[in-house]
Amino acid sequence: MPKTIKLSQLGEACSPQRTLFKEKFGDEVKVSVALARRVAKDFKWDWAADHLLSAPALAEYKKVCALALADYEKVCALALAEYKKVRDPALAEYKKVCDQALADYGKVRDLAWTDYQKVRGLARTEHKKVCDPALADYEKVCAVAFAKAYLTD
Repeated sequence: MPKTIKLSQLGEACSPQRTLFKEKFGDEVKVSVALARRVAKDFKWDWAADHLLSAPALAEYKKVCALALADYEKVCALALAEYKKVRDPALAEYKKVCDQALADYGKVRDLAWTDYQKVRGLARTEHKKVCDPALADYEKVCAVAFAKAYLTD
């Protein structure tokens, strides 16, 4: 005997689920295994089970879902182990390369800093060699200008 679910039976369901039901099926839908497979990802089945199944049917639903969940968790645990098996050596290699790159960077940076300090020191010496006599000339001009101004004041 075909069974249907009516939109009116979903009165306590959340609004997005009721809206989705209405969009997909209108006011009611005939339930079938094929239909359930097609919309498996769309609906919140635990809510439907808790509200639409009899106690014995709910117990069977929970039993089947518990077994499926155990299988899912087993598959995911194996997939995670495989993921880590692939990821861990790649991550170790990445860290090794980064550590080496950082060490190389430090060496190059230190050499560049040493070169910079040498060049800066030479440039400072040249600057001083050119500017000191000019400063002495400037100071003499200012001293003479002061003396002349003071004497004529």
